[in-house]
Amino acid sequence: MKVKELKELLNILPDNMEVILQKDAEGNGYSPLSGGDSDNIYVSNSSYSGKIYDTNWTADDCCMSEEEHNWIMSKERVLVLYPMN
Repeated sequence: MKVKELKELLNILPDNMEVILQKDAEGNGYSPLSGGDSDNIYVSNSSYSGKIYDTNWTADDCCMSEEEHNWIMSKERVLVLYPMN
């Protein structure tokens, strides 16, 4: 989902509606939304999972070479929504 699609979805809902995150596709758990962070890069491992790298992290923080770090940091940023628990 892109931010535009999320905005369109949220635009029709009441401002005071609570946001709850589903833990996984099977519905094995739920948690209220705690916040969001858009200073991230997502690198997929597959079509359904991957790793997040904070744009404030150094190559050393990521345990990688400067070349690999620069390649990752050149990718588009993503919004990460995170649950309360």
